[in-house]
Amino acid sequence: MTTTLQTKCPADFSGPVEWRAYIAETFPPEEREYALVSGRIMMFLRFYELRKQPFPAEFTVELDRLNHLPDPAKTDALEALNGRIFAHMIQFLAEAAPQGSGTVIETSPRETVTELLDYIGKKNPWFALWVHYSNQESGLSNASTWQEYVRQEIPSAGEQEIQFTLLMGQMGRLLDHFRNRNLALPPHYFQRIWFLHNIRGAERNPQARALVQGLLEAMESCTSA
Repeated sequence: MTTTLQTKCPADFSGPVEWRAYIAETFPPEEREYALVSGRIMMFLRFYELRKQPFPAEFTVELDRLNHLPDPAKTDALEALNGRIFAHMIQFLAEAAPQGSGTVIETSPRETVTELLDYIGKKNPWFALWVHYSNQESGLSNASTWQEYVRQEIPSAGEQEIQFTLLMGQMGRLLDHFRNRNLALPPHYFQRIWFLHNIRGAERNPQARALVQGLLEAMESCTSA
């Protein structure tokens, strides 16, 4: 594969702070955004390698093509490709999950969303903040708004983390709507929301916004049907 990705991968570092420090020290300012985006591609490549799966040929061709683009078009194209690769990874995980044998027990949309809410409420710390807020404060007459609550609870967080946490509140409201009305989630949304908090870096917020928008559109479609 012909690429200009940097030789180090985010997984080689102890965390995102060290990774970003490496980028800041190694690349000039005009190249840092592309370096961060390409780092996520490297994480995706490692995903396939660890599972002894070939990296899809269509993505290899696209990587080779966009390497010849000028910036900022190259960075934007690589960011879009990140989203397509991530969607393919989610589909792969869904298809690879053991299906079991014997009697299949059907679950209702309400049960499916409840399972998802229980999981991300325990594993996704940003969503857990929303759960605490909605359980403890949202019904009080003098309660802070969700935006105020987030900035009070994590005052030292960066703006990207603040925005991701606020998005978790929007997602929580939408998932509650789907559960309460026994509405089925759009295809692959269960897996994508389940995995969302594992994403790091600049890609996480666009993924969260896309999921929130998709849930909103699906809800509106069900309402108008």
